[in-house]
Amino acid sequence: MIQGKVVPVANLSDKQMNDMFAIMQKYYDNIEWNNFYNDLTRKLDTVILCDESDTIKGFTTLALFEYRENIRILFSGDTVVEREYWGANNLPHIWAKNAIEHSENFMGTTYWLLLSKGYKTYRYLHAFFNEFYPRFDAETPKFAIDIIDGFCRQNWGEKYQNGVIKMGKDYLKDGVAAIDEKQMKDKNTAFFVEKNPNYQKGDELVCLAEISLPNLNKLGRKILGR
Repeated sequence: MIQGKVVPVANLSDKQMNDMFAIMQKYYDNIEWNNFYNDLTRKLDTVILCDESDTIKGFTTLALFEYRENIRILFSGDTVVEREYWGANNLPHIWAKNAIEHSENFMGTTYWLLLSKGYKTYRYLHAFFNEFYPRFDAETPKFAIDIIDGFCRQNWGEKYQNGVIKMGKDYLKDGVAAIDEKQMKDKNTAFFVEKNPNYQKGDELVCLAEISLPNLNKLGRKILGR
């Protein structure tokens, strides 16, 4: 049995951070401790998955930015889960509950800004949200382009190009999220590859979705328990 819980980054122990880094090393190449640590300590919360012995088996991180007077950005960072728990964990539920709480405590609009270097992460958007961008079946509206372009240029400068951030650091190991012909028949997966052709080199597609109950689809509401 594996369970998730939200832990503020400031409350993580050295052992927990080391365990998180060890999992990253299993699934990502070109990962360095300094980059991992510096990125982690800039985040607000982590959602960690632990087994019965309280051993960390996966995690995701998030930060919160006051982007404009009435716009807040919830930004997802590193996300990884041990292979034996893929599809068998409550990470989406814990993450969604935490995200909605942040959204409902803000008078303006909260958006999830997701950097996706793998098709599985990108497909979370289609799985849980009514509206998100970019997507294969709709043009990205101007407001979303303005938020994505403005936030990314402000935070990553020239590394941001045409909707993609070229980090040039860690990337998924071969075989972790390989895409075969069968998977390419899925229109969301094919779109992800079209927009982020160098995902295997660590390029990250920038995505945006409003975090609100009306924007959650049927599965998203079920995951949240609402």
